[in-house]
Amino acid sequence: MALKISVIKNPLPHCLKPFCVRSETTDIVEFDRFVDIMSKGRTTLSRTDILAAMQLYKEELQKQLAEGKTVKTPTGSFYLGASGSMDAPDEAFLPKTDDNNHEVRLHHRPDKDFESSFLAELEIDREERLAPSAPSIQSVQAAEEGGEGVIRPGSVIIIKGKRLRFDAKDQGQGVFFSLPASSGSPRGAAWRASRYSQILPSSVMAFVPENLEPGRYTLVLKTLRRGLDMLEYSFEGVEVSEGIMDFRTGTSA
Repeated sequence: MALKISVIKNPLPHCLKPFCVRSETTDIVEFDRFVDIMSKGRTTLSRTDILAAMQLYKEELQKQLAEGKTVKTPTGSFYLGASGSMDAPDEAFLPKTDDNNHEVRLHHRPDKDFESSFLAELEIDREERLAPSAPSIQSVQAAEEGGEGVIRPGSVIIIKGKRLRFDAKDQGQGVFFSLPASSGSPRGAAWRASRYSQILPSSVMAFVPENLEPGRYTLVLKTLRRGLDMLEYSFEGVEVSEGIMDFRTGTSA
């Protein structure tokens, strides 16, 4: 298991750099499960002993914090912090009312050695994160013979998914067939489907370009979000040949 990170477009209008990093944990360890893990670790304490010790830890920590103290633990220091704004220096500080921005929050400042101990062993996996309005292709199949037909140049395909709608009049949007550079085609070469019999958010019916040579293509659907950002989704393994289409999972781009 590893920490999952992704890179998204920075939504701030005056940002220093156009992209920012976001992270997502792989799992949530509930308290009972955490106690089970500890009881199987390097200890002579039973599960009951650990539960009792953790309860005592919680109660005594609460008492010390309620007295305004900073409490140091093996993982770091717990302390309270007050914040808010006032109209006058003698105005009352009232964090328990809702008609102001006064508040007291609990903070935990990790111990540097503790933080370094797990950062040294941390693994990171990078994954693609689709924008909320990005298209997503679930399947591509021939329209003939109930989807089991052969995809040929000039035939109709059915694309199913989510957020697939686009403006067919815009030559930059639509359904494109591309070949990998290793195939001998020019880098970035793509053939756009120029005719569509249906364009809906959940399905698109497109005519395969008639000048396509037989081969395995990546189908790319491009759509413009709010007239500003071009979004696309790639679906690999579309076979244009005399054989039955090869179904594979789509990958985002």
